Amino acid sequence: MENTLVTTPDRKSKLQQLLLEMQQGLLERETQTKLILLAALAGEHVLLLGPPGTAKSELAKRLKNIFVEANYFERLLTRFSVPEELFGPLSIRALEEDRYNRLTSGYLPEASVAFIDEIFKANSAILNSLLTLLNERQFDNGNRRHEVPLISVIAASNELPEGEELTALYDRFMLRSFVEPVSDNAFRSLLCLENDGCDPDLASRLRVDDLSEVQTLSAKVKLSSSVLALCEVFRKYLIQESIYVSDRRWRKIIKLLQVSAFTNNQTEVSVYDAWLLPHCLWGTPDQLEGLIKLYKTNIAIDGDFQPHKLTQIVTSWEGVFAKDSNLEKQRTNDEGEPLFIDLLSEEEVTEATVERQAVDKHGNELYLNRQGKQTTDAWNNKPFMKSIANKPVMERILHSPAHIQGRISQLSELEGRVADFLSQLRKKRAEAQGILVDHLWADESILPELSQSLDSAIRQTEGLASRINKLIKGFRELPSEDEEPVSFKDLGRTEAIVGELCE
Repeated sequence: MENTLVTTPDRKSKLQQLLLEMQQGLLERETQTKLILLAALAGEHVLLLGPPGTAKSELAKRLKNIFVEANYFERLLTRFSVPEELFGPLSIRALEEDRYNRLTSGYLPEASVAFIDEIFKANSAILNSLLTLLNERQFDNGNRRHEVPLISVIAASNELPEGEELTALYDRFMLRSFVEPVSDNAFRSLLCLENDGCDPDLASRLRVDDLSEVQTLSAKVKLSSSVLALCEVFRKYLIQESIYVSDRRWRKIIKLLQVSAFTNNQTEVSVYDAWLLPHCLWGTPDQLEGLIKLYKTNIAIDGDFQPHKLTQIVTSWEGVFAKDSNLEKQRTNDEGEPLFIDLLSEEEVTEATVERQAVDKHGNELYLNRQGKQTTDAWNNKPFMKSIANKPVMERILHSPAHIQGRISQLSELEGRVADFLSQLRKKRAEAQGILVDHLWADESILPELSQSLDSAIRQTEGLASRINKLIKGFRELPSEDEEPVSFKDLGRTEAIVGELCE
């Protein structure tokens, strides 16, 4: 891949500095600042859910301050809000000329960054224009449709939307975050907090041209097989949990991941960029925890080689080995007659059954008297004879050297792939901390769960490698046509013979 796809170190360091500026003087808002800045770079919008007084509007203002000459618009909606509050008043002069135009200067159609509080209070009179503006960056003013300079909208709400008409609006916000009051651990710091704002130097701020370049070049960033596999895991989980995510939303999620990778100087989207997935996929805040847990437990996933698939392959091979090693046939003599073991003489015979006089539990021979009853008295009585089945002489089926070598060859190839995968897992574990510390967007706090997930994958893969090694050894020890046949005679013991003859 060409190096032109890689963002310059200056750009990455600038974004890193802007993140620090946005976080200055805010407590426990690192995730929100990352989501807001990343959404702006990707041309997407963010929804912040949570109670009043948790710095939601402050985050939007700080986003505005990192752009050169960005116009800012802010409005609180109510059930009685009218379109004029968002889109500007009607022009009286235009009405006099039979034209229906709005004066949009200072309103949402002219804004670069906007904060709309209680967005789900929007009524039907506002909704259609708002949807077009958010999704297509266009606004209908009179009989003309105009392009708008909107970079990103930060919306806030104390509650989730209710009603079908708001579903489309809710879906327009690619990134969602629940903003809680500061924790008990940060409460004292909150009380002593100085009122530091966000005011970056003009030279370090972003321009609209920067956004266009990022979005154009990031579209060329490739998706790794691991990320594709992880997306499949998430999709299955969403279906299982009855969480609906549209195909359009999945396409936009990929765009976000590409922007994350590109701005972090990567030429391929990695599983570390995929920390965004939970923040894009939840429908209600209670679903977020399960999605984050799913990400952490699957972060070691590899698209081309996954432990659970490997387990299925090894288990299947173990079944093949059990079948190959247990294949037997009945031995025959030179005339082709099946051979059996005589239970008393322990000699090989061709008779399938043998007549033997029965004995009681003490080993005394049994007879039949004239009344047909069994007795140990031999005088004037007939021996009580029983027909006993002789056991067949079995021998293992010999395998051709080509058959055995074919099995070993396939398993050796699998063993090599497992060794490579194990090496990758160990390397990933060793490099995880350094990658997370250097990553522009990923959350370093996932390191403990990441290490645990990688350790688990390593242990599981080591166990499977051991099973493969045992299989290779087992196939090597299978009886070959180049060797003498091995007979498996069940010779038995005298006690067993006596017991079988006993009634």
